[in-house]
Amino acid sequence: MRNSIAFVLLNLAVSGALAQEANAPKPVNNGTDPSKLQTVAEAKYEYLDLQNGFSSGALRLSYTTPLDDAQSYALRVRVPVTYVDVLGNDGYDIGDASLEISHVFGLTKQHAFVAKGELIFDTAGRPELGTGQNVFKGTFIYAKFLQGGNIFAPALVQSNSLWGDGNRPDVNTTTIDFYYVPKLANPKNLITYDPALNFDWENDKQFASLAVTFGRVLGPQLGGNGILFAKPSVYAGSDRPGSWGLEVGYKVIGF
Repeated sequence: MRNSIAFVLLNLAVSGALAQEANAPKPVNNGTDPSKLQTVAEAKYEYLDLQNGFSSGALRLSYTTPLDDAQSYALRVRVPVTYVDVLGNDGYDIGDASLEISHVFGLTKQHAFVAKGELIFDTAGRPELGTGQNVFKGTFIYAKFLQGGNIFAPALVQSNSLWGDGNRPDVNTTTIDFYYVPKLANPKNLITYDPALNFDWENDKQFASLAVTFGRVLGPQLGGNGILFAKPSVYAGSDRPGSWGLEVGYKVIGF
């Protein structure tokens, strides 16, 4: 008799656990994990309020594809269509296009490392739309997977000009980024925080910035997950390039 009661209680406990697991929110692919390299098609528009009443706007179109079955390598192509009105011309033209290769390594349940190398080419249609230099941008990310599903992924980004217009300044900048992703109760919503310190060694300037991304996973679209997002940003420091910015966009990931 006792064995029968114990068996019934065990069955009830197992059934309850399975029901709880079935009703738990399922993970949603929202593109916030820097260690997940996947296919991405993205279009985003960024407006920047620059100093002295000037402004800039850029439509950035990009496509990312993994290069191996393990998805440890990926290639991204990006082309911007932009304007900067500092010289009185607010017409749009092609900016500096780029190619980027990413590599994820040392992946465990606790952490991952991401290395990126990007070549930014001097393709701008007008001088003010680019640096006049061909630039290499290197990024190293340490992604720490915290308890509860949060992610902390600080990054070090270094950009240096390789060759270009001798009459234009060289590029030598460093950014230290403190990327943080909290896990939200609704897996279809996303938010990321990007406080950063920025250093322009060539022009002896430095400033701080903060960007916060708010997004919503729309669900299956075009063979992947469609995501809408908005990313306001603010800048601080006497050398800041502007006061604020706003980026809005749409992307499809994992198709």
